[in-house]
Amino acid sequence: MADARLTDSEVDKITGLLTTWQGKLSWELLMLRVIPILGRDFTRQGLDKQPLISAAFKQAKDRLRIRAKKASQPSVDSRMPELVAAENRIENLLAEIALMKAEKDRFLERFATWLYNARSRGLTQFDLSHPLPRIDRDHSERNTASKPGRKR
Repeated sequence: MADARLTDSEVDKITGLLTTWQGKLSWELLMLRVIPILGRDFTRQGLDKQPLISAAFKQAKDRLRIRAKKASQPSVDSRMPELVAAENRIENLLAEIALMKAEKDRFLERFATWLYNARSRGLTQFDLSHPLPRIDRDHSERNTASKPGRKR
């Protein structure tokens, strides 16, 4: 499976699965849940190679470990089911926020590297902010339409 690549939407699906994960978590269990979602399977190493999936997996493990400690402590839980569901939703959203913050930090590190490399090569902010060239999407259609023997 060396040629199989994960798209951004597939990575998002897997990280979404991890941020809402309930119960025991392992790479094997994750891979079993990923197969029906993506329609193909991946190795643990293939999933772990994706920085966002790896970070989401570690955060999910930590969150589940903390949740297990709370559950093992004796307490009388007479809360309404709606309150429990809301607390779980809040916990999932906090996990998603932590994942996004980790991704933002990785992007900032990458930007700092690019900035250093650009400055060391004499590029200015003006050079880096120069707009992309305009794409003339009709160019190829005009060329093929003007050639004899071609139908448009």
